[in-house]
Amino acid sequence: MTIVESALRGTYGRVWLEGEEIGILKHINLNVTPNYEDVIVGFTVDRQAVSIKYSGELSFEAVNSISSELCSKYIENTNLRFTIECNLQDPAADGQEEGYTINGVTFDEFPLANWKKGSLIEKTFKFRASDIVVLDSIQ
Repeated sequence: MTIVESALRGTYGRVWLEGEEIGILKHINLNVTPNYEDVIVGFTVDRQAVSIKYSGELSFEAVNSISSELCSKYIENTNLRFTIECNLQDPAADGQEEGYTINGVTFDEFPLANWKKGSLIEKTFKFRASDIVVLDSIQ
């Protein structure tokens, strides 16, 4: 039986880029988009999946100046691929943790500077990926 106290909240999330912790997770949105082609079966048009695309958006409270490092790396090599690791721990999950490794990451956009006086520095990265591995899931 599900009770309201068991509803998962996005608390205690952390995010790493290339093994280095870069922030306290605000939100992550991972998407899987199937790509279909039409298949004619008799007189009916159906469809069949031929590929999938992974994309997402990651927002976090920064703990270092990762954006300036990324910018320098992109100038040196515009075909860089990264790995993002993220996890979610929630007290309502009875100590369980959910985690993902996102491989082959290319960034569509990331902020170089996003500062506001008296505020935590929050950064949002939009990305595409070639593979997503579920490390742990909350049951």
